[in-house]
Amino acid sequence: MTRLSRRALLAGALSAGGAAAAAAVVVRRAPGPSDEPSLPAGEPSPSPPPTPTPLPRGGAARLAATSSFDFDTFDALRSGEPSTVELLGRVHARLLQWDDPAGARLGPDLAAAREQPDPLTLLLRLDARARWQDVPPLGGRPVTGDDVRFHLERALAIAREGTAPLVQRTGPLREVARVELPAPGLIRLVLARPSPLLEAALAAEFALVQPPEVASRFDADPLDPALLAGCGPWRFAGFDRETARLEAYTAGHRVPLLDALSVSPPTDTLARYRAGDLDEFPALDPRDAAAARSLPGIQEFALPWRETVLSTFSVSAPPWSDARLLEALSGALNRGWLAEALFAGRARPAGPLPPVSGAALPESDLAAFPGYAADPDADAGAARQRWEAAGGPALGTVAVDIPAIFDPRYAASAVVIERLNAILGPQFRPAVERYPVIAARVQEGFYGNGRAAFWFGWGPPLPSPDPREALLELFGHALAPADRDALFSSADAASLRGLQRRLLAGFAGGVVPWVQQLTEVFRRPGLEGPAPSPFWDGHRDIRRYRSS
Repeated sequence: MTRLSRRALLAGALSAGGAAAAAAVVVRRAPGPSDEPSLPAGEPSPSPPPTPTPLPRGGAARLAATSSFDFDTFDALRSGEPSTVELLGRVHARLLQWDDPAGARLGPDLAAAREQPDPLTLLLRLDARARWQDVPPLGGRPVTGDDVRFHLERALAIAREGTAPLVQRTGPLREVARVELPAPGLIRLVLARPSPLLEAALAAEFALVQPPEVASRFDADPLDPALLAGCGPWRFAGFDRETARLEAYTAGHRVPLLDALSVSPPTDTLARYRAGDLDEFPALDPRDAAAARSLPGIQEFALPWRETVLSTFSVSAPPWSDARLLEALSGALNRGWLAEALFAGRARPAGPLPPVSGAALPESDLAAFPGYAADPDADAGAARQRWEAAGGPALGTVAVDIPAIFDPRYAASAVVIERLNAILGPQFRPAVERYPVIAARVQEGFYGNGRAAFWFGWGPPLPSPDPREALLELFGHALAPADRDALFSSADAASLRGLQRRLLAGFAGGVVPWVQQLTEVFRRPGLEGPAPSPFWDGHRDIRRYRSS
């Protein structure tokens, strides 16, 4: 996948106008009659689950990551690099984890149980089996409530300072007023106001719990490998050139099925697989995917990118306050045509929620909106009529900023501009810019407010598997208070789809989603495990095993 860090600035730029999370929360269980909270040791189950068939243990797996290694710091709360999570996300644990990213279902990790007795209180019960790894300076000691309080208070302080990278998305944490320890192993988060996305924030990409002994040494050398010591299922065993070697940590609360794991950057992946040096790799080059499919017994998985290709417009003033102009641009760049012309078919039409979301609009629903027709020519004809009726030709030159890392890789400055000029008229001109320039222009309202300009490229990475978070980040500024409240009071798939239809009508808020790109992940026969996810999922490697 393309490097996140070079365009992560957009995460803040696009969400700067977003509204705060709604006040309503769903209360999980009623509070008990006693004054002192008492949580079960784990999540309750309505009936004992069937005894699973034991999976084979032992062996090793060699994986290629989806992004190059470019570590900025091993301080999880100050990092903005996905490659950092490739290591820390396996060596450390979070309080909660996305147990099922595809189903947007949270599960336990360090917190074996959780309860929200009222909208201003969240209780977390630590897993009694959790221990820091048996490496200096931790020595295998238990994880305590004091450790977690230290982590949370440090995260809250950084969030309030506003010094964390934008991809940290610290908003939900800012609603926590204080962290209390009412009993051993029990953490109580007291909120100043309801924070419906707080649990998602505790499972966020960089929400990795690091011990006080390690955090105190970040200022001296933030990239010291000795700092890679946590309470996760894997223990860091060193680097072999660029490859990170990990060993199973069997004394903690989550024990992997494999004995060892190695993770390396996605370079020369097909050749390394053929040489027996890789067991799983992403096919970032479509030629590698075509060649991999001919290999005997290989397993293939589709992997959506975590970013949506989109454009944003400032719609508070002309010219883009006329929705017909946005509908014309959307119709000219028909999604099916874009997927083929720009990405050789490795993309799918995206609505306000991309196809990876379980609450995304189906393509049959999207077809009712400009730019999503099955026939690109039909969209093109309607687009030209809308453009002319709204006075589009009188705008003169329309500048389209295209990120430098997006072009020339996909030749967007040729493909996209030629299409617009052919359908709407010869008035579109490309400009290749760096992402920081585009991000600053988004924040300044440059793409509109009297300027005939917009940008086309990757948007911010999806914040989490929770569809509500993605909608708030991109469209929060365009949501009516009732719609924001509805996100949390009745956030079922049907209501989320209804909200997306309203957002697509006239492209409310000036955010025009285009497509979500796809890549492929290939896996060696005999290696089994969870299907790849576009989100961080190194914690799910504990389920990998070899069946032969």
